[in-house]
Amino acid sequence: MKRTVVIVCALAVLVFPLRVFAQDAHTDSPKRTLTVTNTLMVGTTILQPGDYKFQCRTFGGRTFLIVTLVSSGKEIARVPCVRETLDAPVTDSAYRSVVLENGTRRLTLVRIKGESVAHRVD
Repeated sequence: MKRTVVIVCALAVLVFPLRVFAQDAHTDSPKRTLTVTNTLMVGTTILQPGDYKFQCRTFGGRTFLIVTLVSSGKEIARVPCVRETLDAPVTDSAYRSVVLENGTRRLTLVRIKGESVAHRVD
């Protein structure tokens, strides 16, 4: 009986690490509130100045940046994003944008405090 218990425990020790490696490496990021100071285009949605929650989530194997209203929690934008590994964890949440020829700002990247990745939006 002792021998059976030892064998079962040894197999469990060997199998458990394999299950950990088989898990998806990406978990949903925490929601973070960011203040948009100028009109900002996220995908096809135009955000007016104000506070919004940003979160990166995975659905069906695809990764999206989700933007919700702070006041209601209602989702107002969902755009595909690509994770880029950073050298160190992000200390302050922030977004980056570019100014288009027509003067509109377009979101290009979001960094979420505590993560070691940036979320690039095309």
